[in-house]
Amino acid sequence: MKRKLGWFGLGFAGAELAAAILPPLVCVPAAAFLVWLAFFSRKRRRDHGIPLLGAVCGLAWFLMFSLVWVRPARALAGQTVTCTAVVETDADASYSESRLRGTLRLTEIDGRPANVRVQCSSFPGENAGERFTAQFTLAELPDNKYRLSRNSKGVYLQAEYLGSYQPLAASRAPRFALYRLRQRWSAVLRRWLPRQLDGMETAMLLADKSRLDDAVQQAFRTAGVSHLLAVSGLHLALLCGLFSFGRRWKFYKPLIILRGAVALFYVLLTGVPVSVLRAGLVFAVALAGDFLLLPFDLLTATGFAAILMGLQNAYAPCDIGFQLSFCAVLGVQAAAALTRAEERAAEDKHAAVRLLCRLAEPVQSAALASLATLPVLVAHGMAASLAGLVCNVLVVWMLQPALQMGILLLAVSAVPFLLPFTNLTALLLSLWLKLLLWLVERCAALPFASVCLPQRYTLFVLAVLGMLAAAYWHAKKLRACLPAVAACAVLAVGMGLWMQRDVVQLALVGAANNPCVVCVQNGKTVVFFRGGESNLAAVKNYLAGRSRGEPALLVDLRAKPTELDFAAAEVVTIQEQPDFATRPVLDGLALDLYHNKSASLAVLEAGGRHIAVGAGNIQLAEPVRVDVLCAPGSWPDAVQPDTVLYTSTTPKWLDKAENCTLRYGEEEPGLTLRPGRSILWEEAQTVAVQ
Repeated sequence: MKRKLGWFGLGFAGAELAAAILPPLVCVPAAAFLVWLAFFSRKRRRDHGIPLLGAVCGLAWFLMFSLVWVRPARALAGQTVTCTAVVETDADASYSESRLRGTLRLTEIDGRPANVRVQCSSFPGENAGERFTAQFTLAELPDNKYRLSRNSKGVYLQAEYLGSYQPLAASRAPRFALYRLRQRWSAVLRRWLPRQLDGMETAMLLADKSRLDDAVQQAFRTAGVSHLLAVSGLHLALLCGLFSFGRRWKFYKPLIILRGAVALFYVLLTGVPVSVLRAGLVFAVALAGDFLLLPFDLLTATGFAAILMGLQNAYAPCDIGFQLSFCAVLGVQAAAALTRAEERAAEDKHAAVRLLCRLAEPVQSAALASLATLPVLVAHGMAASLAGLVCNVLVVWMLQPALQMGILLLAVSAVPFLLPFTNLTALLLSLWLKLLLWLVERCAALPFASVCLPQRYTLFVLAVLGMLAAAYWHAKKLRACLPAVAACAVLAVGMGLWMQRDVVQLALVGAANNPCVVCVQNGKTVVFFRGGESNLAAVKNYLAGRSRGEPALLVDLRAKPTELDFAAAEVVTIQEQPDFATRPVLDGLALDLYHNKSASLAVLEAGGRHIAVGAGNIQLAEPVRVDVLCAPGSWPDAVQPDTVLYTSTTPKWLDKAENCTLRYGEEEPGLTLRPGRSILWEEAQTVAVQ
């Protein structure tokens, strides 16, 4: 087996990820099975035991890390303590004035030195680096989709601010000085660049997304090139490439040290995101190879980086940036191997064939990198982009000039007498970014540019296709693999379309105490709207992130409706309807609308199931029996639900729901309904009524 360290690192990181996701009782027999399998493989073929040995070491380190670092931190849950806290660099504005939300580092707890990171949704503050003492109540992180991501950043507790705020002198840690430098440079770029384009440049060059326009971010996401806005190994390689000066100077030791210093400075300047840290470690290995005149292998260096990051934090593989970064490297390496094979096969062929191979190289790299990252996107509930292949080929090469001109603009703007040159640089950079954004928006507007795939089914299909490809590779029949995989993929798509037909999906979107309800069936959408502007923005982001087009119907449940800046094929204001009205919606569903005075109620009937969405406490002559009541702001006396789906942590109506099943979800809970069959709850847990 080649690249043994790479395979060991893959097993190490994979075992840490599995241990973080699976229940603890599953990890023990899994570890025993891996030990047996590694011993068995060692007897037959020693090389096959290397990834298994990495997995065993990963499980062992995860257990040790949990016992030594995580368990003592979680033992603080349930305590009310007086702490000295430092505001970390990820803090941003909270909903209240002069309040922040984000990560706090507790350096002292009840007079004892500490080093604990906590997540806090609201605390006094203005900027990162501020220090203060205050009282907090510590609790475990909620078991939702953000928990593992926060664990990967070293956060194992959440804190609730209680008061007793006392400001202290600001922290003098170097990371805050670099953060302030990044903010100053970001302000310089924003001063010289037009709106929208300034946020693009600061995101790509400085990892500052605070001024990134939502429409721009959504266009990049839909076009499949959102990785350009997130500083990663690609950005680091392009910037450090400025100091390479060709192969002649590659092994010149002072230049190697200079490239290493530039890479270290850039990693620290951007706040050490996971993808940049991975790239920095790989780049450090490459520089060490150049310094010692040793060959460099990307997969081996990537495996080494995975081990180092996993040792620093056993939850590091849970970060989506970690997963996307490593999967993209695997895809690019597969494309490089394919390109080398094609070049060898085309050595004796016509020049047109060799030219075709060179032209196919960027397309293959984009396609295989997208395919390698697809399982990660689907597992995290994100949309896949069918336009990503085209858009990556069109715009990725434009990133390096954008970064170079951004650095040049920062440099010349610091010299007053170079003002004409500064204006010229800003103009050229603006035109370049404008062209890049135009190409991205055109790709995002293509039909089926973004597709939201069913999570569980897609992951199952990808796993089956992966096992099929591995079987053909083991049998050394790779030529027969492509048609077999293609046939299975076509069959899987057909079965998926058939199984998803007429399935109804509902999600609660918006404010926790009064969210909107989004209903989707066969690609068509109905929105039950209540609340204000924040709910409207949340619904727009939800639909855009899941590649949903213009809704077929918007039902406005508000008592005092106002004009909405929202595109829908039809808008129904319930206050303008009769006291009772019924109408068909979507494909074979029925919608009953009730209202009296300032209260309203919508009941959706799908395959014998009834789902209710209300606003206010409606009074009816006879109560309405429903299967599910969606997150009422106030309890409707005229509705008798079997189950209540809600998002508020402390609903006021809880004492009235004694005979109901309660299902709570912190972030966009919902359900999937197969008419006439079953209900599958999404991101919603059963809650016992106290």
